[in-house]
Amino acid sequence: MWEVELKPEIKKEIRDPKKYVKGINMTYNGITIAMLGVLMMLVLYFTRPEHVLHPLWIQLLGLLLAGWGEWLKSSAK
Repeated sequence: MWEVELKPEIKKEIRDPKKYVKGINMTYNGITIAMLGVLMMLVLYFTRPEHVLHPLWIQLLGLLLAGWGEWLKSSAK
């Protein structure tokens, strides 16, 4: 989904730039998935209020993915 490319001067400062870019991509993908869960909750809030908490697992999955991406970024520095 996301394709991030680092500037050359930043690549020199990071120990493992490929792992860092992978972490950034995973973080952005996780945030996007979590926001899709929020959007689904908003739609359900107006259409079927009794089912509004059903997309919670999508949000948790997105946040887990974003957390994993942040861990990859911090271990690549």
